[in-house]
Amino acid sequence: MDRKELDIKAADMAKSILSYCIARTSNQFEAEDLAQDIILEIYKSVGDLRDTKAFYGFMWAIAGNIYKQWCRKKSNSKECELTNDLIDHTVFSDDNSLIYLLRRELALLSEKHRKAAVLYYIENMSCSQISQHLSISESMVKYLLFKSRQILKEGINMERNYGQQSYNPKELSILYWGNGTNTYNSVYETKISQNILFACYNDKLTAEEISLELGIAMPYIEDILKQLVECDVLKLNGRKYSTNIVIFTEDCSVEIASKTQKARDNITNALSEIISSKELSNSEAWLTVCCILYKAIFEKLQSEVDMELPKNKFGENCIVWAVEKSVNSMRNKGFEFGVSSSENKSGDKIQFFDFTVNGAMIHHSFYSCKSMTDIFISIAKGKVKFDNELENVVVAELLKKGYVLYDNGKLKVNVPVFTEENFDKFINQFNSTVELIKKNAEKIMYNAAKIIKNYIPVHLKAQACHMAYFRIFEDAVSFPVGSLVENKILFPYNSNGFLPTTYIIIK
Repeated sequence: MDRKELDIKAADMAKSILSYCIARTSNQFEAEDLAQDIILEIYKSVGDLRDTKAFYGFMWAIAGNIYKQWCRKKSNSKECELTNDLIDHTVFSDDNSLIYLLRRELALLSEKHRKAAVLYYIENMSCSQISQHLSISESMVKYLLFKSRQILKEGINMERNYGQQSYNPKELSILYWGNGTNTYNSVYETKISQNILFACYNDKLTAEEISLELGIAMPYIEDILKQLVECDVLKLNGRKYSTNIVIFTEDCSVEIASKTQKARDNITNALSEIISSKELSNSEAWLTVCCILYKAIFEKLQSEVDMELPKNKFGENCIVWAVEKSVNSMRNKGFEFGVSSSENKSGDKIQFFDFTVNGAMIHHSFYSCKSMTDIFISIAKGKVKFDNELENVVVAELLKKGYVLYDNGKLKVNVPVFTEENFDKFINQFNSTVELIKKNAEKIMYNAAKIIKNYIPVHLKAQACHMAYFRIFEDAVSFPVGSLVENKILFPYNSNGFLPTTYIIIK
């Protein structure tokens, strides 16, 4: 490259090199001196460049070498020692791109470094004031500022790429199985917490890497990270986080579905035959399907599976897992299946199924109001008047939810009520169908177990057997029920008939 051609490139080159130097020095004067040294060396060495297409690589190689020499001189002269005046506040005043980079890097700093840097550079506090504000020693303040400056300068010159979850966040269904109260609901409410768990499922990530993957600044995820760790659904080893629950990713679910299709269809067809062979109302058909599935999956099959659940940090024997939602998932279409129950002191039982009624899980109110179970069962047994103000509030809620109706001026439950003997008689007429469904669910579980092992992280392998059983909630229950609705064999509840997702057994 001749001198004339170099002069043409000089203007752009000088601007780029000055920006490079500003990011690596503590003030404008040092940056300009360093830039002059680099440009001078480029002019001296350009005669050795044979291929003009390689000019910019040649330029940055020289810049890197001159900068290393400059750092060695600074280190030898001890000019890099920490002082209160760590940075010239005018450095970034004329370059919006550098302001953006500085803000980006501040967003990625850990909490302790970020607080010190913001208080010093933005709030203009002295080291002694920051020491009092953060309740740490002044020497620690200086150390945090020194390290922050190093991290910021290094980060400004790095290329940062946001991860896929920054523009395509995942949505998870978080599921719980246990005998206690689900204490995890509030942890998973936000899409941020769900995506942190997904990001750390197959990869161990630092907080900074999580921030980049989600495209969310550190201040907004730090408290969530702490909460997830406290609940033991996220593990912190050193500086890296890893998810501590099994997630059925969409890829895993698709493979399980494709390899268990025949067994799923067998369950669907068995339930369809029961409905078509009897003259059942829609509510009766729903109740029959729910009870058959409960008998086959939760009573018969579960009794044959080793289901000793681990104890969590709250003292509950339970297991928590997640399913990635997808447009093809029956769970995502409102056919999520689970069971729960509530009893009074006499042992009378209310059985709930987790299918939604008009788009809502209406039975959840029973767990926020302890007296609701007693009052609901009392109405089922014939009590029609309540004098206590609190009881009347509960009755009003039951009427609102549709669990109780007024019939000729009297209260009446809107769900089936069985004695233990009558319920056994009702369910035993479907024994052959129950056995058929159980056998097909076993096939699904066996195939799922083999597939899950290919997707589950090493540190969660011990949960693979449990997960194969819990997987059948989707494939042996949600899928068949969703198929029955799609084929108009079952219909969504429309307030005609009793509530199909609940029944009472009087002891």
